[in-house]
Amino acid sequence: MLATTRFPLVNYYHCANKPVDMPVAWTKFWGNGRVFYTSLGHHDDVFDKSPNAEIMMKRGMLWAAEGRQVVLDKGLTTERFENNAKMY
Repeated sequence: MLATTRFPLVNYYHCANKPVDMPVAWTKFWGNGRVFYTSLGHHDDVFDKSPNAEIMMKRGMLWAAEGRQVVLDKGLTTERFENNAKMY
């Protein structure tokens, strides 16, 4: 997890909830690939108001994209993730 935000208690439908920290940026490996996620940037002014958000977006996309070269360099395949089992 790279970043979180705190949602406060709001007296409305879910008033029994407590304040909660929610992830807003994270990375993970998926098969032989990489995933970068961020919920920042719902509005384009986020990047005007917070240059760090734009830096994180660029770095996250580069990190995920570099995963392809790692796979090629190491000769990795998806074989270990494949499954032909019938699931019905």
